[in-house]
Amino acid sequence: MFETSLRADGQRRLAELGGADLVVGIPSYKNAQTIGFVVDTVAKGLHIHFPSLRTAIAVVDGGSSDETAHIAAARPLPSSVRRIVTTYQGIQGKGSAVRAIFEITRVAGARACALLEADLESLTPDWVLKLIQPVINREYDYAIPRYARPLVEGAVNDILAYPLTRLLYGADVRQPMAGDFAVSGELAGKLHDRDVWETDVARHGIDIWITTIAINENIRMCQVPLSPKIENKREAAVAFDPGFVQSVGTLFRMLEIYRRRWSETRALRTIPVCGEDSTPSNQRLAGAITVDMLHDAFQSGTRRYRRFWRTILAPSNYSAIIDLFNKARGTSHLTPELWAQCTFDFAVVYNKGENDPDKVAAALLPLYYARIGTILRETNAKLDAVEQVVQAQAQTFADHKKYLLHRWQTYVPWATDGVR
Repeated sequence: MFETSLRADGQRRLAELGGADLVVGIPSYKNAQTIGFVVDTVAKGLHIHFPSLRTAIAVVDGGSSDETAHIAAARPLPSSVRRIVTTYQGIQGKGSAVRAIFEITRVAGARACALLEADLESLTPDWVLKLIQPVINREYDYAIPRYARPLVEGAVNDILAYPLTRLLYGADVRQPMAGDFAVSGELAGKLHDRDVWETDVARHGIDIWITTIAINENIRMCQVPLSPKIENKREAAVAFDPGFVQSVGTLFRMLEIYRRRWSETRALRTIPVCGEDSTPSNQRLAGAITVDMLHDAFQSGTRRYRRFWRTILAPSNYSAIIDLFNKARGTSHLTPELWAQCTFDFAVVYNKGENDPDKVAAALLPLYYARIGTILRETNAKLDAVEQVVQAQAQTFADHKKYLLHRWQTYVPWATDGVR
C-alpha cells in the first residue's frame, strides 16, 4: 500500500495550500456535467457559513477523461476559500479518493472534513453548514445525513444496509451507506491509516465501512436531516453492477469482522439527530426505472444465476424464488420475509462458502431488483409509503435473526442444502 495517497504533483499542491481549519472533499470521476455546480455550491456554503475559518475545497479525481478536473480548477471562488484539484494513487475507486482527502485533511491540520459527491444535483449551501457544524463544534466525530432518495437509487441502503446494520449492531442509522458525511480531523487521520485500502473499501465499499466502524468502535456520531438527495445518474437495471458488488461485499464482510458483537442480543439504540427534518412526507421521488424494467432484470438474472443460486439459497427459499420467476409480469411479489431470508443466505455463503465472494454478491442483484419492483408497485415511490415499507422490512430482518444465527452456525459448503 502506498504510504501517501497523492501523486507528486498533488503533494506539491498540498504544500502550496498550507493550513486549513476545514476541508470539503469532492471525490470525482467523469462528472463534468455537475462538478461546476457542486464546487460553486460548496464555495458559497463555506463563504456564508464559515467566513472566519480557513477553508479549502479538495477535488480528488480518478483520472477522468472528460473536463471534470479542468472545470473544477477553473471555477471562480470567493477569496476566503482555497482549492486543490489533484488525482490519487492506488486502486481505482471512490474509497481511494476519500483516503487522499483524509490525507489532505491531516496534512492541512484541519479540525473537520466533509465529503460530498460530485454528481449531486440537489446540493444546497445549507448542506455544508448542517453536516459540518456538529463536527467543527467538537460535539461529534462523525456526522451522517438523513435524507430521502428516489427508491431505486437509494434501495441498496434502504433494503440492505439499513436493516442489516440495525439488526447486526443494534444502531438505528437511517442512511448507513450515505455517500456524503463529515468527520473530525482526528478521525480522518485514523481512518487513513487503516489497512483496508487494497480491498473493496477503496472502491464503493467506503461508505458502509466508515459507518460500521463508527458504530462498533463507539465513535461519537450523529445524524443530520438534509433535503432529498438527487444525483445525476444514468439509471438502468443492469445485469452486473460493480458498485453493488463492492458495497454489498463490504457490508457482508463486516459480519465476519464483528461476528462476536452481532451474535449477542443487544437493545436497539438511536443515534442522535442534529436538526429537524422538513421534507414533505407525501412527496414522490420517482426515477427512470419502471416496475416492468425491474421485472425483466429479475427474469434475465434468474436465467443466468438459477443454477448458482442452488449453492447459496436454502431449498425452501430457492423454490419460492423459482415460483416467482414463473409468475406472469405484474403478479410476482417478493415478500419482506423471503427477502430477509435470502439476504441472510447470501451473507452466510459470502463469508463461509467456497464460491468466489464477488460472484455471490453479484448473484444477489436479480433478487434485489425483484424486491425493489415489489416495493415500487406497492408505494408508487411516495416517500411516506416507502418509509413505512423500509421500517417494516427492518423489523422483518430483526424478527428473523434466529434464522441468520442458525444458518451461520450450521452452514457447511459441502452439504447438499448447506446445513450439517
